[in-house]
Formats: sequence, structure tokens, C-alpha cells
Amino acid sequence: MSACYEQRERGHAEHLMGMIDEALSKSGLSIKQMNQFAVCRGPGTFTGVRIGIAAARGLAMTCAKPLIGINTLQVMAARVRHEVKNQTNSPPADQNCNLGIAVDARRGEIYWQVFDQSGKAQTEPLALTPQTICELIKQHHAPLALAGSGVALISDVMGVQINKFACTHPDLQPDAARLAELVAGFEVDKDLSLQDASPLYLRPPDTKIQTGYAIERQ
Repeated sequence: MSACYEQRERGHAEHLMGMIDEALSKSGLSIKQMNQFAVCRGPGTFTGVRIGIAAARGLAMTCAKPLIGINTLQVMAARVRHEVKNQTNSPPADQNCNLGIAVDARRGEIYWQVFDQSGKAQTEPLALTPQTICELIKQHHAPLALAGSGVALISDVMGVQINKFACTHPDLQPDAARLAELVAGFEVDKDLSLQDASPLYLRPPDTKIQTGYAIERQ
């Protein structure tokens, strides 16, 4: 499997297609040889989600192949499990307990979802305050590990109580290789494929339509 990875805050649209070409070149394949396409559908930054889905839809439609959309938090959970599995010195709790993915969503909220040891979702993806998540954690009966950029916000609320949870991967991001593994066994009807990749937004956008100017926006 060939993959390219860059962590960036802007310039996604300008770099994405070049990275796809680079991954194809490394694998010795052409875009027409793809059996299906996959994309992270959110939650995430509104611009990043829109750019990723638009590019994936364009490629899928051009090649007349299925497109599968996967929850970004599920891909992150798969990355954590993969990395922990390949670390010989990983704490056993990281491998044998439920996993809470917590991603800083800004504006005082965290994108949150819990997965079991096999990667199956135990909760719906939600945008919650750190205080609400702390209450959910206290009520969680099974052993729980936490991962993601939102863990620091949870720690600020829980204080020393957070020490009883295994906390990892503060810079966690989704990984294209794990996304590919998740969808490798999927079989999707081409006629329905684009419906599987609709954006997953857990809250309204940060931007608002301007009002009060000489010419109102329609």
C-alpha cells in the first residue's frame, strides 16, 4: 500500500491532487485501475471536509466507481489501534479497552466518539463540551483509553482524575492507509455510492452571511 501524508492548516486544495499523483506513482497504478474510492466525511474543519469530499466525488464519477465515506473519528481510532498494536512497549490497557477519540473542535467543544476493541462504534459522533464528556467518562463502566487533541481539554476539567485513564496521541490525525484498510472489504452499489459520502457536520459553520450592506446577499 502506498500513501502520502502531510499535516497542514491551509493549502489543501492546491496540494491534494499532487499528493494523489504521488501515491499512484509510488504504487505503479493509474487512477483508472481503482476499484473504489474512499474519503473521510467528517467531523473536521468545514473547508477540509468539503475539499476532500469534492475531490473524491470527482474522481469516483470520472472513473464510474463507488465512493465510500467514513467517519473521521473511526479512521483515527483505527490509526491508534494500529500504532498501539505495533508498539512492543504499549501499555496493555491501550490494547484491551474501549477507546474514546476526543478532537478539539474549537469554540469550547470536542468531537467525541467511543469505540470498542474491534473498532466498532459504541456511541454516535457528537460535539460536546469538555464538562459533558467528563461526566460521560465517569459513567463509563468498561476500561477506557483516550486519544486525540481534545484530551488536554478534558484533563483541564478532570484534573488528577484523568490519571487513571490511558491518554495517548495528542496530535492524532486521520490516516489514508487506515481509511483504505477500513473500506477494503466494502461492497457498494455504484448508483448509491455518492450518498455514502455526504459531509458529517456536527454543528453549524463558524462563518455567517454578511448583512447590513448596500446590496443584501440573496
